[in-house]
Amino acid sequence: MIQIFIIILLSLNLSNSSAKNTDLKVKLNSLKKQTVKIHNEILINNKELKKIKIDLDRNTQKKIIINRYIKNKDLLGRRIIFLLQDKFYTNQFTRIVRNLDNSSQELITKQIIREFFLKEVKTGINDYFLNLENLKSIDNDLALELENYKTKKKNLKKKLLMLEKKIQEVANVQKKMKTNKKLKEKAKDLRKKAKNLNDLVKAAETKRKIISKIKSRIKMPVSGEIISDYGEGKDQHKLKNGLVFKVKEDSFVTSPMDGTVVYANKFKSFGNLVMIKDNKGFTSVLIGMRSLLISTGNEVLAGEPIAKISSTLQSQLYFELRENGKTVDPKSKVEIL
Repeated sequence: MIQIFIIILLSLNLSNSSAKNTDLKVKLNSLKKQTVKIHNEILINNKELKKIKIDLDRNTQKKIIINRYIKNKDLLGRRIIFLLQDKFYTNQFTRIVRNLDNSSQELITKQIIREFFLKEVKTGINDYFLNLENLKSIDNDLALELENYKTKKKNLKKKLLMLEKKIQEVANVQKKMKTNKKLKEKAKDLRKKAKNLNDLVKAAETKRKIISKIKSRIKMPVSGEIISDYGEGKDQHKLKNGLVFKVKEDSFVTSPMDGTVVYANKFKSFGNLVMIKDNKGFTSVLIGMRSLLISTGNEVLAGEPIAKISSTLQSQLYFELRENGKTVDPKSKVEIL
């Protein structure tokens, strides 16, 4: 009777534990989706900020050029004075009488000069007032763009705070969930035994070839300039089986795909290294992050922030992608939105 009671208690505990873990998994998945959404909004905000900054710089340059032209009004003034000194404002009859003693050649020359300056003055006055109008319009555009820029900056700051908060919530829930101890033990063993990156990746690969009809959603892990393409190997570690990114500002590194983190730790001279596997035969390798937000055994979503990277001169992000053990050009697999 006691044994039956113990068995019932154990069953209830296991059931409650399983239900609790399921609830946590649902909550975690929801939080992760929120981090992906917020991070995507941050990327859009950043693009808009860059566009506004370009417009601000362009209009500022226009303003400088127009101001420079308006400052040349001294030339316009000298031309007006020349015409006034020559009493160009007098009527045609007076000018003819005044110039009777002059030779016809001088008269023609003076008339040509007067007409030239009159034309220049008319054009100058029109341009002057047109530029004043343009300057006023540019000033209005600059004021609007600057206000828009400040608003976007505030929104960006709020979004970043929201993202940091969500990432912390994800970490807190993640700690409460049961992790794959075997995967963590295997990762520790790999760290000790693997002689190079290839050994590390091969040891984590699935031996059987996976053929999946469902395509993996592969995304670029960071928004930045690609300074080394697949096959070039111009990064600091002399790796050539992936892409090397250079970021212009401190930013998040996101997971390239849905999957399981099979390695998240330092590895030899590479520094922080993250390896993610999915159930469709793909393995992604990321190297060069400043700090990690995930650990071995975590489930991740495509686009989920998993690490941070700085914009220092030495900082580069290496992204390698393998399909059924063979390296492939990530660009050929990246999802085009």
